[in-house]
Amino acid sequence: MRRSRRQAKAQARYRGSISDQVVERAYPFHVDMRVSPGGLGNRLDAMYDFHTQQNVTVRRGVGRREGDCEIIRWCFGDAEIAMKFAITFSDFVI
Repeated sequence: MRRSRRQAKAQARYRGSISDQVVERAYPFHVDMRVSPGGLGNRLDAMYDFHTQQNVTVRRGVGRREGDCEIIRWCFGDAEIAMKFAITFSDFVI
């Protein structure tokens, strides 16, 4: 049985997942970062390692596009950890 595009789009999230908007409300401290067309490279691994070291779950919010750059939003439940993240990766923070 073949699914239509509409059905596939409606089923894009797995059951029980939460939307980006809900994540942003639940984790109110945000760090927006610009991603150049070449990507983040090894720095992305370092960002995930930061979350592991701080013992926090990776939460990303609503992304957007500005010109030729993608903007990704990292969401945190604690302002201090969000600030550490922003300082550690300040070369990408908007």
